Amino acid sequence: MKPPVAILRLDEPARFNPDQLEKLCTELGEVRAESEVADALGVIGKLLQDVENLDQGQHPHGLGQPVRHLIAASDRIGMATLARAARNVEMAQASGDAVALSATLARLQRVGERSILAIWDLEDLSG
Repeated sequence: MKPPVAILRLDEPARFNPDQLEKLCTELGEVRAESEVADALGVIGKLLQDVENLDQGQHPHGLGQPVRHLIAASDRIGMATLARAARNVEMAQASGDAVALSATLARLQRVGERSILAIWDLEDLSG
């Protein structure tokens, strides 16, 4: 009997920690919190591009710093799925498993794009 084949979902939804966004609003006020989120999204977009460039350039040893910054920026604005995907990249890199690293990097890019779009959609809904 053949072992079952795992089917990976490629349409993972972006999940947020609304408590973190609320905490930002309480700490900074709504206007500054919105500015903080916008700034963090810009940083996250740049870091995702940096990670992609390092991956395509076959320089996985250089992934550590941008991935750590990505985790911090994601956690700061409550992007839970993105932070978790970045942590998975860290673990795969530490394990030395090239296939796992490639898979987690691909997931990071998918989740990153969806997370950025989802948070902009939230901003549009809030006015």
